[in-house]
Amino acid sequence: MPDRFGALPPSPFVRLRALLDDVTPAQAPVSLAIGEPRHAPPPHVLAALSAASDSYGKYPPIGGTADWRIAVSGWLSRRFDVSPDLLAETSQILPLNGTREGLFLAAQIAPQKEGGLVMMPNPFYQVYAAAALAAGATPVYLPATAATGYLPDLDALDTDTLDRTQAFYFCSPANPQGAVADATYLARLVALARAHNFLLLVDECYAEIYDTAAPASALEVMQAASDDDMPVMVFHSLSKRSNLPGLRSGFCAGGRAPMQAMADLRGIAGPQSPLAVQAAAALAWSDDAHVDENRQKYRQKFDAAASIFGTDNDFYRPAGGFFLWLNVGDGVAAARHLWAAHGVRVLPGAYLARPGTDGAVLGSEFIRVALVEEQDAMVAALQRLKDGIDNIVSAAKGAA
Repeated sequence: MPDRFGALPPSPFVRLRALLDDVTPAQAPVSLAIGEPRHAPPPHVLAALSAASDSYGKYPPIGGTADWRIAVSGWLSRRFDVSPDLLAETSQILPLNGTREGLFLAAQIAPQKEGGLVMMPNPFYQVYAAAALAAGATPVYLPATAATGYLPDLDALDTDTLDRTQAFYFCSPANPQGAVADATYLARLVALARAHNFLLLVDECYAEIYDTAAPASALEVMQAASDDDMPVMVFHSLSKRSNLPGLRSGFCAGGRAPMQAMADLRGIAGPQSPLAVQAAAALAWSDDAHVDENRQKYRQKFDAAASIFGTDNDFYRPAGGFFLWLNVGDGVAAARHLWAAHGVRVLPGAYLARPGTDGAVLGSEFIRVALVEEQDAMVAALQRLKDGIDNIVSAAKGAA
C-alpha cells in the first residue's frame, strides 16, 4: 500500500527531538519551542469540569449542548458582530476536540477535482498538508515572506491553479510570523473561493491574541454580504484564548452547505466533545475578562522582547499571536547551539516549511520563539536567548 503521507517530513517536534535529545544543556532548560501557554486558565472553568464529572456516562450531541451553543454564538456576536441569524442552522456551529481535528476533517468535504490541489501558506501548520494528502490532493505551498507581508500573494495565483484548487487553508494571525489579514484581503479570498469553487478554511485560533487592532474574521465577510451559504469555514480554539490546550476544545463555523457536510461527516467519523468539556468551554467562551488580562500579559512580553532585541535579527513586533520570528542565519544550527550552551529550546523555521521552487527551504534562516512563560521567567529566557544569538554572531565574525 503506498504511503501517501511519505510526502511529508515528520512532525516539527519529532524533528526537534531528533536534533536536540542527545544534548545535555549547560544551563537550566527552558522551552520556548511549543505554543503551549503557561498562563493560568480560569479557575471557574476548571471547576466546571469537576462539577460535571457524572456526565461522562452519557454520549454528547455532535452539534453541542444548548448552553455551549449559546455561549459560542454570544462570543461571535460580541467579538465579530456576527448575528446569530447568520449561523441559525444547528450545523453551522460545531464543537471540535481541538481545532486540529476539525482542520484535518474539513479537507475531506471539499469539492473533489481531477488533479486536485490544496493551497496553504509556507511556512504552515503541518495538519494542513496532512489533510490535503488524506483527501487525495496535492499540497501547494504559497510563500509567505517579508516581501509579501508574511501573507500569500493572491495576485501570483493563476486561473488554472485556482480552478484545480479544492481547498485553501489560511491562518490569521499567522503562525509563526504573526501577520494579520485585513477585511479586504479576506474578502478577496472569499471571492476567489466562490469564483473557482473551492472551500476556504480559515484558521483563526490566535485571533484573541493581538497587539493593537483586533483581527478580522472571515465570518465578517459573510455578515457584510448577508449571505449565510458561502464556501467558508473558520476555526477557533480555547487553547490560546483561555490557556486551555489540554481541554482540547474548539469549534468550527461557516456557510450552510460546507457546515452541513461537516456535520454529516462528524456524525459518522468525528468524535463528540465530552459534556463536561462543553460545560467548561461554555463558561470560557462567555467570559472575556480573562482574555483581556491574557492579552495584556503578551503585550508586556513583547515590550520586553522589543527592549532586548531592538532591531537585531530582523526583530519586529507582530500584529497577532505570541511568537517571535528571528533571523539567526541558520535556524537548525542555532537551535542546537542555543539548547546546548544556553538551555533555551526553540524551533527551527525550516521545520515549519517546505522547499520553494528554487529548492531552498523557506524560513531556514529563522527560529520560532514562543513567548509562553510568565513575565519574569520570560524576560530571563529572552535575555539568555539574546546572549546565545550574539555568541553565534560573534563566532561567525571570528571565523570570517
